[in-house]
Amino acid sequence: MKTNETYNSVYRTIALKLQKIVAVNGYLSQSDIDDSIKAWKEFMKQCEKLDPNFLKVPLMMDDQSQIDSLDEQDWFYLKNTLEQEFVVKVETGILIQGEKKDRDKSWWTSKRKIECDNYYNNNYMNYSLNNLPAPVLNVIDEDTDAIMNNLGDPMDDNFSIRGMVVGHVQSGKTANYASLLCKAADAGYKFIVVIAGAQNNLRNQTQSRLEEIFVGRNSKGVGSLKEFDRAYQPTCLTSIEHDFKKQLVSAHATTNFESNPNPILIVIKKITSTLDHLLSWLNDNYPNTINESMLVIDDESDYASINTNKEEDPTTINKKIRELLAKFGKASYVAYTATPFANIFIDHKSQHILYGEDLFPSDFIYALKAPDNYFGAEAIFGDESEKYIVQIPEDEVMMESDKEEENGFNLANDKFLIKHKKDYILEDLPNSLYDAVNHFLLNIGIRNLKNQRGKHNSMLVHISRLTDVHIQIKFLIKTYVEKLKIDVKAYGKMNRSSWNKNIIGLMDTFNRNLKESVQFTFESVLEELADVIHTIQIIDVHQRSKFKLEYRSDRQTNVIAIGGLSLSRGYTLEGLSVSYFMRSTTYYDTLMQMGRWFGYRIGYQEICRVYVTEEMQKKFKFILLATEELLQRLNQMKIEQLTPKDFGLAVIQHPDSLVQVTARNKAKNANEQYIDMDLSGTFKETSFISNKVSDIDENEDLLSSFVKKIQSETKEMEIINNSYVWRNVAHKNIKDFVGKYRFYPHDELGLRSRLPVAVIKQHLIENVSDWDVVLYSGKSDDIFKADNVIVKRQKRSVTVGKEKRNDGYYEFKKSMVSRSNPERILMGQKYKSYKASEIRPIMKNPVLFIHAMELIDANTEEFLVYAVALSFSFNGTGTGKKATKILINNVMKQELIEYASSQVYEEEYEDE
Repeated sequence: MKTNETYNSVYRTIALKLQKIVAVNGYLSQSDIDDSIKAWKEFMKQCEKLDPNFLKVPLMMDDQSQIDSLDEQDWFYLKNTLEQEFVVKVETGILIQGEKKDRDKSWWTSKRKIECDNYYNNNYMNYSLNNLPAPVLNVIDEDTDAIMNNLGDPMDDNFSIRGMVVGHVQSGKTANYASLLCKAADAGYKFIVVIAGAQNNLRNQTQSRLEEIFVGRNSKGVGSLKEFDRAYQPTCLTSIEHDFKKQLVSAHATTNFESNPNPILIVIKKITSTLDHLLSWLNDNYPNTINESMLVIDDESDYASINTNKEEDPTTINKKIRELLAKFGKASYVAYTATPFANIFIDHKSQHILYGEDLFPSDFIYALKAPDNYFGAEAIFGDESEKYIVQIPEDEVMMESDKEEENGFNLANDKFLIKHKKDYILEDLPNSLYDAVNHFLLNIGIRNLKNQRGKHNSMLVHISRLTDVHIQIKFLIKTYVEKLKIDVKAYGKMNRSSWNKNIIGLMDTFNRNLKESVQFTFESVLEELADVIHTIQIIDVHQRSKFKLEYRSDRQTNVIAIGGLSLSRGYTLEGLSVSYFMRSTTYYDTLMQMGRWFGYRIGYQEICRVYVTEEMQKKFKFILLATEELLQRLNQMKIEQLTPKDFGLAVIQHPDSLVQVTARNKAKNANEQYIDMDLSGTFKETSFISNKVSDIDENEDLLSSFVKKIQSETKEMEIINNSYVWRNVAHKNIKDFVGKYRFYPHDELGLRSRLPVAVIKQHLIENVSDWDVVLYSGKSDDIFKADNVIVKRQKRSVTVGKEKRNDGYYEFKKSMVSRSNPERILMGQKYKSYKASEIRPIMKNPVLFIHAMELIDANTEEFLVYAVALSFSFNGTGTGKKATKILINNVMKQELIEYASSQVYEEEYEDE
């Protein structure tokens, strides 16, 4: 038996023991892992002393196998993997409930769960112990109990429930709703419909998972458990091969709700034809309302389910879902999404005479919390983004506008045209994409050396939505990889003097991206890669693909997947370690869903990389901050016992809502228009500043006089880490300073810069409370001085830009002026571990952060100018109770319309 098999056997045996410890004690300590590993190391040493040639030890499932010994590096990776998998912290989610007072909202946990045998959920939990840590399963159990309490009780006469569950992208929403539907089946729900996205691959993947963990078809999955009883097997009217079709199920003998004691499950695509088939079949068999309980789980519910028409004539899929819910006298609808903005903008009062109420989650919203081993947006795009982000160079990409400015010359041969049409011809790929391919190939070798042989490996290439372009990309990548296969096989086990340029290119990628992350030499990785490089597949994933992407259970799959929409929503790429992403979408919810790189990377997170443009990195950073603020508001609403309706109001009033929903609202062209915005609990800063010399000089003079004034008038001042902090500064001083500061003049609503200057100024008129002020000290050799106040300037890189019709500007790199969590300077050591969104609700005053800057050209690294930038942190919870209302004039209205018009709707389908 090879060492890798030994490693896996020992790992499974220890993991099983740890699962049992959790089951008995309810928790797992670090010492449990350390003690288990120590005991096994000692046991194996003793066995080796008895017979140096082989060991015979009892492995998992009482298997007796000849195994190799493990070296110290093996034990190191074993311990590391067990820690990442088992020492997991996860909290139960956040629940806000609707106003209905007459419903029993503990019917499940206090009554029905105690009375029923929990057959389906017990099977799910027992089987899932093979794949998920017990602490995670415990939280899934608690989360779904809370959700069940807010569904309708099947024993009631009638109900119509609308709810929403919010989870992070690729964080385990399927595991959550699988547990939910198992509990619904235990509670007596007779008909369960899972709407699993609009693509075949996502529906098929969801179907396969639910067959495994709920249905137990063909004695697989839960069907292999000794507790499985075929008499209780759910009836599944769809399969991996077939979506729901009326003619395929009409003759099914077990589809009668009255005579079939077991639940009926269907997993369908979110397309009109499938919903038509389902409604037609139900209407044929049940002309009137069906008095049975139905659960509808709408996965990726922000996509296509939302009515974007007027209520008199809803969009087709929205209408069909509402028809389905109206068909049953007892119906619970649960929308699952990672990007809830569109769902929350649904009109909560919307009602249609034929289709009933819209899909606004009026009864409950439940926000799941990800385990701390989740590899999400905060890890990738947060404070340590340099670990995981590889920036695609600007000189490798081109926008359509750049092309037009080159007097019509086609530069596509030199740069990749981000916005392109289906007839776009690709003669080559960006060098950074070849580097990403190199990185992926090296990752396969590294994971194998880390005893992860047999684990799947994937790379995502997502740079177009057009099938014709995908085919070209596949050809170019395949041509490159085929050359690498030949060279790696030829030179992979030879000494350095024999290497050709392709092998040296692999070494360059290793030294640049991986050398500091792993303990292996390039030579050892290359030698391992030489044994497996022949297994690499390059597959384009779209409706016209000749071969489908399939992860086999009997061997390792190593694949470079090229696609657009088919890979952008819900679909899971197994063992994804490298993503190359260039898209031009401006919709933040769509953008976040495209991030297939989020998820769990147990044992190999340190080698994962995301290749993106600087512009895309900015957008992901923004959506991360906006989502964090959103969840903070949700948590505060739970504390204040507010409702989903209040939450919808809070989101609409959030200062970033204009950016998120502008395209949907661009028809609002009234001559005068009021906009409500709630700044409380938010952070805003000047990511753009004017580069007019007069503006810069006036701001420098203004800062000097302002500092002198508050230094002389404010009693509470302290110096913290060389920065100046003034507390309880008079409101008048802040209002005067902000009113005179020369902001970048062409973005009053903050559509580009995320700084709604007009709203902040109005806020200062309406709110007369005191402020705190921080003048940050930086690391520049140059200083800012105002009387006895002296700080080193903050050094920042900026890009120099120019509007087509307006003046120029400086834009801070990554649109960031402040470092992360700047509010901590005000709170002391007690709050040093708090996130900014957790500090703002408990701050006494809003805060003005002032930055005396030394600006450096990001391209040339040359000094540009001294300048002043501002950041605003607004205290409070942002629960929508009091918003600032501003009247926008015709100039602002035109700005809003032009921005909306620039957000050309990128249709969410692939070119055929």
